[in-house]
Amino acid sequence: MNKKAIVIAITFLLEYITEYISSWSVSMRVVYKIDILFRGFYALLIVLLGVALAVVKERSMFIPVFLGLAIVFLAVSFRKNLKRYLAVRQTFPEAWRSVLLECSAFYRYIDTKARKRFERDIQIFLSDFNVKGIRGQQLEDRLRLLVAAGIATLIHGRPDWEPPVRDGIVVYPGQRFDRDYQSGKGWMAGQASYNGPLIVTKGSLEHSFRNPHDGYNVIFHELAHYFDLEDGSADGVPAFLPSEGIFAWKEIIYNEWEKVNRGQSFLDAYAGVNEAEFFAVSTEFFFEKPWVMAQRNPDLYNALKEFYNLDPIDIYGGKII
Repeated sequence: MNKKAIVIAITFLLEYITEYISSWSVSMRVVYKIDILFRGFYALLIVLLGVALAVVKERSMFIPVFLGLAIVFLAVSFRKNLKRYLAVRQTFPEAWRSVLLECSAFYRYIDTKARKRFERDIQIFLSDFNVKGIRGQQLEDRLRLLVAAGIATLIHGRPDWEPPVRDGIVVYPGQRFDRDYQSGKGWMAGQASYNGPLIVTKGSLEHSFRNPHDGYNVIFHELAHYFDLEDGSADGVPAFLPSEGIFAWKEIIYNEWEKVNRGQSFLDAYAGVNEAEFFAVSTEFFFEKPWVMAQRNPDLYNALKEFYNLDPIDIYGGKII
């Protein structure tokens, strides 16, 4: 490790320990306090083991060896956090800001402080995950930003959440793909797989942000599936929901689901396929047509408002109909 890398690492640790002491950040964390505590504890154990061996064996060489091991452990365990740190230190490009102002209604209507958080979340997300085309093809920044903006929107009210995407995002060309993942065939616009990447098509992604209030957004839809899948079951009950709220949530789903299947709901008919699709479609509608949902089913709106910890109507106000 050269001198420059050591300086960066020390600066990184000092700045983000200070961040927790001052409670400065309310966006996605560059490093979490629990990680600092546990990793620091294990590093200290490594050093203490070296000291103990040096005393027992009467050989002082164990101390620098185990100190070096502790440094290597910290460097490896904080590698992802260091990437995040370097990402948020970069100036957010004006060209990216222009894309967000053009395409993200949510970004346009949040205040200046919230926009800074939103931009920081995008930088962190793009430092963590690859957003690529099929066969690893590079994508234009605009498409990568649309994906990141969708994810930053859904976690905006829950800054302690990590996006539950595990294997990055793949953007397929065209509008649809089939179950054999052949582009241009079938009817699928996106897919959330528990053990695979989030998949969306370029056409559905662009449409989602071209029409921000039509009730359709493929990123919102697929990320909602990931929230549902976090507990290993696609049952329409998001994994972060407290146990005492599960019964009430299921009752709300059932009542509106019956209306969907009778053709009497404001939600798209696709919400009637199963509970998982109901939650995903409801999430799209909550962020895109909150006024309609709040009027037609205030219980569902309030449940989603509590889950995502934000109120789109409050954010948009009367500015968009």
